[in-house]
Amino acid sequence: MDPARAFNDESLKLIGQSYETLYQYHYLKRPYEIVPLLADSMPELSKNGKIYRIHIRKGVKYHPHPAFEGKDRFVTSQDFVNQIKRLAFKPVKSLGTWLFEGRLLDFDDYTNRVGESFEKMLSDNIKGVRAINEHTLELEFLKKEPIILNFLTMNFVTPLPQEVIVYEKNNFDNVMVGTGPFLLTERTDSSFVLTAFKDYRKDFYPSVGDRYANRENLISSSNQQIPFVNKINFTVIKDEEDRMQAFIEHKIDFINLPKKYVSSFVVLHGDLTQKLKKQKIVLKHFASISSDWISFNMKDPILGKNKELREAIAYAINYDDYTSVVTKGANRRANSIYNPGIPGYNPRKSLPFKFDLKKARELMKKAGYPEGRGLPPITYSTRSDTGIHLEVGDFIKKNLAEIGIKVNVEILKFSEFLKKGRAGELQLFLDRWIYDYPDAENLIQLLITKNHPGINKSGFSNSDLDKLYYQYVQEADEERKVRLMGEIEKIVFQEVPWIMLTYYSSYILHYKNIKNYRKSSFIRNHLKYIKKE
Repeated sequence: MDPARAFNDESLKLIGQSYETLYQYHYLKRPYEIVPLLADSMPELSKNGKIYRIHIRKGVKYHPHPAFEGKDRFVTSQDFVNQIKRLAFKPVKSLGTWLFEGRLLDFDDYTNRVGESFEKMLSDNIKGVRAINEHTLELEFLKKEPIILNFLTMNFVTPLPQEVIVYEKNNFDNVMVGTGPFLLTERTDSSFVLTAFKDYRKDFYPSVGDRYANRENLISSSNQQIPFVNKINFTVIKDEEDRMQAFIEHKIDFINLPKKYVSSFVVLHGDLTQKLKKQKIVLKHFASISSDWISFNMKDPILGKNKELREAIAYAINYDDYTSVVTKGANRRANSIYNPGIPGYNPRKSLPFKFDLKKARELMKKAGYPEGRGLPPITYSTRSDTGIHLEVGDFIKKNLAEIGIKVNVEILKFSEFLKKGRAGELQLFLDRWIYDYPDAENLIQLLITKNHPGINKSGFSNSDLDKLYYQYVQEADEERKVRLMGEIEKIVFQEVPWIMLTYYSSYILHYKNIKNYRKSSFIRNHLKYIKKE
């Protein structure tokens, strides 16, 4: 539960109800819009764009904690300084260090200066994060960082009072001391009970939204005070079948429908079966901000040096079969390297490749391997040694056999896949990305030269793309960012390091008495908006 360490979906759903951040994403708008939460307003930027001055909302009360000795404790700018120092402090082993590493003035040096000394962590300061006064925070960066606003919505940057840090000996794995609408009141190995915080400040349900919000009547609670429910029971049910059964028995109110149930629960055109409708169950379908693609190792002497061969493979993939058979119809065909919901995504874009065996065979001749003659076997490596990952390997093998390419499927565990991928040792593989924040930069970084070996598992290196990326990360103007996104995508289409496959999506089931539900990959504090009638 430590906000410096939590970074999986389950942990973030839990702590997102108690911990609050400087900014949040608007619940009812897509593309995502950043709005103040604990900040009183949007940041004031210095002329050079490197300094962010943020005014903190006054009168925000913390949940009770013994360190406060029965007194009310309100949020101050120093509390944010404390947490950013924790991100830099090695013993915390924060998964959020990357937000400020190499970006925030003195952040890296502070990490080395204080070492593993708790006393030094408390007494020393990072020059780039300053409490100007009780309610004014200043962040100074080494260069312009327009992306930083997205980082300030993350639970890594939540305020923590120093007296609580000292009291808890800097260990927050089993305690939450937040300012949010719900506080943790009970916990066992299999459940967490959160109760509405009676001293939560006055906050209100949003009054405007996008077309979807209006169509789904999500505006009906406009300007009503939140939260709406008094208690949340988080129940830990690890087994998918047990979890599904608990939902059918109405022991839980909503569930992310596991993909293996999609074909039996969802009928043609994405509607529910009559049996579930009679139980007053509602189906919602949401795009998640993640996608998958076939990736080539561009350093490989065979695949990386032969563009026609990569194109032949792109035309040999039966995309409709992949979507309907392999993903069981739960995902939809990608039309861009970018995802819906990302600013700059173009729904009218189309990919340059389609399933065309005749074209694929022509390209095999141009590549120098007519009907596959002379081409050594290609190794496809799986992302895991279970389920769908084995199906994908078999699918790729069968598709490429149609144009004479022999594929050997190397079955890897996920840990092995990551290790070999980040070392640049894979030849052909399925890659996947779940965005950390809704900006194209989070995807484009997977293609830049400096990230190989590493997260650029394809080993793609293109000086023009690198230049465009560095222009993009410094750009604040949305129109220019969109143009840069288009130029980057054009290079990816031309060079073919990736073959885009699908956008991931989620089927959500909930009972009809649950109102205002809208799933998001980035909005973790959504339960304050939910009504149960």
